[in-house]
Amino acid sequence: MGNMKLYELVNQYHIGTNLSCAEAMFKACNEYYHLHLSEETRRMFSVMGIGMQTEQSCCGAFTVAVGIIGLMTARDGETDADNIEGYRMIYDLTGHVLEVFGTLHCMELQGLEIEGEENPCHVIVEEIARKLEEILSGGHGYSQMLVN
Repeated sequence: MGNMKLYELVNQYHIGTNLSCAEAMFKACNEYYHLHLSEETRRMFSVMGIGMQTEQSCCGAFTVAVGIIGLMTARDGETDADNIEGYRMIYDLTGHVLEVFGTLHCMELQGLEIEGEENPCHVIVEEIARKLEEILSGGHGYSQMLVN
């Protein structure tokens, strides 16, 4: 994983680029966790930015983070209901974003005024990446995740 933190990598992909929050989160997680996800997978996640391309839905960076949690916690052959650890992580991430920003709704997040920031999405995406890294590294009592 090198010396760089996940949020730093997300910022490299998001700030000053044409990538959406979802694309930046996907590319950063793919690189940071050495997931080796395909270009097809990137395309699948690419439409999740800008609140599923509508601004009327959930934050794209958050949605990708939830997908990464699922990818890293679900076991082969396991059903959705069996992934209690993943559910707990998503609950933690959701609670954190709601506590810090008050919403998961893209349009509301874009409308936040954050002192010193022209684009609130940069702060939001960075914070989601910080929390995701904490959760996946075993923070809050979760078992240590094994990453390639």
